Amino acid sequence: MNQQQVIFITGASSGIGQSCFDYLFGKGHRVYGTSRRPSGDNPFLLKMDVTKPKSIAAAVQTVIDKEGRIDVLINNAGISVIGPAELTHPDDARQQLETNFWGVVNTNNAILPHMRQQKSGKIIHISSVMGLFAIPNQAYYAASKHALEGYAEALRMELHPTNIQVALIQPGDFMTEISQNRILSIADDSTEYQPGYNRALEVIVKGERNGDNPIKVAKLIHRIIQKPKLKLRYAIGKPLDLLAAKLKPILPQRLFQWIIMDHFRQNR
Repeated sequence: MNQQQVIFITGASSGIGQSCFDYLFGKGHRVYGTSRRPSGDNPFLLKMDVTKPKSIAAAVQTVIDKEGRIDVLINNAGISVIGPAELTHPDDARQQLETNFWGVVNTNNAILPHMRQQKSGKIIHISSVMGLFAIPNQAYYAASKHALEGYAEALRMELHPTNIQVALIQPGDFMTEISQNRILSIADDSTEYQPGYNRALEVIVKGERNGDNPIKVAKLIHRIIQKPKLKLRYAIGKPLDLLAAKLKPILPQRLFQWIIMDHFRQNR
């Protein structure tokens, strides 16, 4: 089945979102992307801020007016905040949750009434392997993805009586612009945390630079939106990323934590 679908993607101006936008458009779908700062004059790239419900409502209405429906929503917009949990500035921590979690809730709440009216739809959330386990110096990013995992799981059950399906994509490290755009949040009085923060940041950035091509996520999404039934979770990434997610529930807690700390050089 390769039926043309109307697809709405948040955070479509770079990284995974842009790859999904370009790939799905190339496959013949009607794809609308959103960005806080869209460049150029592409009529399919709309200005929208996931933290502002009025902005979301306007963008969604633009698509409904043009197409009459939205078949697939891909919640991709997100930011990354790095810093020790204690010393991350509260405004940065709030922005992390406002964008990665509440931004998804805001967008879903704007689109779900249309999907319920048309009695169909697929909602795909771009989560992360960090929705399954945390790493040092990304406490609030992990918190946002853990929250997203629980929210999406509950939403899927609530929508079970309808023909609206919910799924989570859990990428590992991918080559995106997240390193250039992330918020580094660490206070001046960070003497004790600074060495571990520096080591963790080095490992995180290296992993992203050597990550997979985001086109792999776009291809996965193209495959699953054509299926009649979606699974709840789809993990994608390099073997070590996926291995960590599989090991967490079966290894002793202390051993798993030691492996994560060693990888991010927190034992030194």
